[in-house]
Amino acid sequence: MDDTPAIAELLSRLGFRRFELSRTGVGHLMLGGRIDERPVDFVLDTGASSTFVELGYCRSQGIAVTDTGQPGHGGTIHKLGDVQLSLGALPIRTNGIFAIDMTGTNQRLTAKGFDPIRACIGQDVLRHHRAVIDYAALALFLKERPDAP
Repeated sequence: MDDTPAIAELLSRLGFRRFELSRTGVGHLMLGGRIDERPVDFVLDTGASSTFVELGYCRSQGIAVTDTGQPGHGGTIHKLGDVQLSLGALPIRTNGIFAIDMTGTNQRLTAKGFDPIRACIGQDVLRHHRAVIDYAALALFLKERPDAP
């Protein structure tokens, strides 16, 4: 029995917006969005505590970053300047947007013929927007009105 339409209808009535997911070549869940007006594909990373963008991508796009001095994946963690993430027309609430150097990971992906990762949506967004992931239908549902800051 396929409950997908009923689940989608119920979540819509409860104020959730549906976003279509796809799979990358290595199986990550991905969805299209924007950093300010720049289109970018986000990997959905349920294991990441924060939302982040690849540091090299930030630099290539002229997105301002500040080194926090905190150690992180591939070097130190950077914080993005004043940028807005959005999925469709929905502005996304985060706990701050960070940048990390993913050169090593992306080199391994491209060596195998896969696209590099440019950005990831982490648990902060998923919690604020009360995310529901429907793996069978490849859909992400986010509450349109996120939890208050």
